[in-house]
Amino acid sequence: MQTPVTLPSTDFPFRFTQRLPARPSAAALLQTVQASQYREMEHAFRASGGFVSSDELVTLLMRRTEQPISQLAHWIVDRDVISFQWQLRTVLPLFQFDLSTVTPRPGVTAVIRELIPTLSDWDACLWFVAPNAWLADASPLEAISRDASAVLDAARGERYLLRG
Repeated sequence: MQTPVTLPSTDFPFRFTQRLPARPSAAALLQTVQASQYREMEHAFRASGGFVSSDELVTLLMRRTEQPISQLAHWIVDRDVISFQWQLRTVLPLFQFDLSTVTPRPGVTAVIRELIPTLSDWDACLWFVAPNAWLADASPLEAISRDASAVLDAARGERYLLRG
């Protein structure tokens, strides 16, 4: 013979004494994703000079021009270079500059101008560091020095795919 089982009272309303863990907000999730993407870009760009803040680039430009801030602003507005905001600073990948002259590399500028109508500067930076099927799974960052025209073709393909 079995012993009867006594169940706890099911009187309503229920009282929950334990709180469920709070779900992260969309803003917190986005911040986590962006931090991860930034670390990915930082790692990939490190071999080509990493990132430079706009202030650091202006300091480099002071040796080359009387109007370094205007020069940098001109490059950013004209889409000669890509930049983005990170932790309240404007950041630029250094690979896009010829460091001997502190000027934008023409091959990179052509690719940027191809991408920017469809990608944000942030997404363009991610595009440069991601393996690309059109480049035999090399990243555009790796391929730009040896075959800028192939990277430009890959950027054109990307633009047409995104515009659909």
